[in-house]
Amino acid sequence: MNDNASSSPDVPLTPLFLWQGGWLMVMPAIDNQLHQHVAASLLVGLSQPLRVTVDGRPCQQQVVLVPPDVPQSLNSQGPVAVVHLDPDEPAWRALSRLGGLDDRQQRWCCAQIAALVRNGSEENARLFLQGLRALADPLPLDPRIADACRRMRAAEAVPAMDALAERANLSASRFRHLFREQLGVSLKRYQLHLKCQRALALWRSGMNFTELAVAAGFYDQPHLNRTLRAMFDALPSRYARGLPVQVVHLKE
Repeated sequence: MNDNASSSPDVPLTPLFLWQGGWLMVMPAIDNQLHQHVAASLLVGLSQPLRVTVDGRPCQQQVVLVPPDVPQSLNSQGPVAVVHLDPDEPAWRALSRLGGLDDRQQRWCCAQIAALVRNGSEENARLFLQGLRALADPLPLDPRIADACRRMRAAEAVPAMDALAERANLSASRFRHLFREQLGVSLKRYQLHLKCQRALALWRSGMNFTELAVAAGFYDQPHLNRTLRAMFDALPSRYARGLPVQVVHLKE
C-alpha cells in the first residue's frame, strides 16, 4: 500500500477489475449511505471488521455477504474489498448455495484480497474469482433465463421484453415472473443494472459524462446520476477530478 493511496479515501488500492458478471476493487476506506443495487455484494475488511447495515439490520463483521437487491450501507475505517456479483454470475450462485462463508472460507477471502493489494495483478483477481466459483456447485439457473441474460449482455441496445419472452416461448407475464423467481430481481432493474455495468466498462478518466451516459444506454447524464445515486450512493462527478482509477477487463 503506497502513502498516496492511504492518504485519500477516494484513491483505490487496486485497479477496477471488471468482467461480464461483476467487478472487484479495493479501497482504503468507504463510508456510504443506504443504497440498493442488483448485484450481490461480497465485502471484505482487510484490517478490521466492517460496520454494515443490511436490510435495516446492523452488523459488524470482517466478511459480509449481501444478497442481490437488498438495501445496505457500509462504513469502513480501513481497507475494504468490494466485490459485486450479478445474480446470474456463477460465483454468486455458488455462494448462495452455501448460504454464507465459514471461518476457513472467510480467512481464504482475506488472504486472497491481501495478495491482490500487494501486487494488483490480473492473475490474482482471476484466481480469486475462480476460487469463489469453485466454493460450491452453483445453484442451477433456468436455461431460458440464462439465455436471456446472455442476449442482454451481448446486445448494444437492450432487447425488448416481448422479444425475450417470445424466444423463451413464454408469455410476457410468465417470463417476467420466471425472471424474478430465478434471479431475485425484476427484469427492468436487471436491465438498468446492465447499463451501469456498460458505463463502468466504457469509463475512462477525463471522459465527458454526458457522452458516457448516452453510450451506456441512459437518456442523459441526470438519468445516469439518479441511477448511480440510488444503486451505489455514488456520482460520476466524483471521478471527474482525474483520480487514478485503472480499469482492467478480466479475461476469463
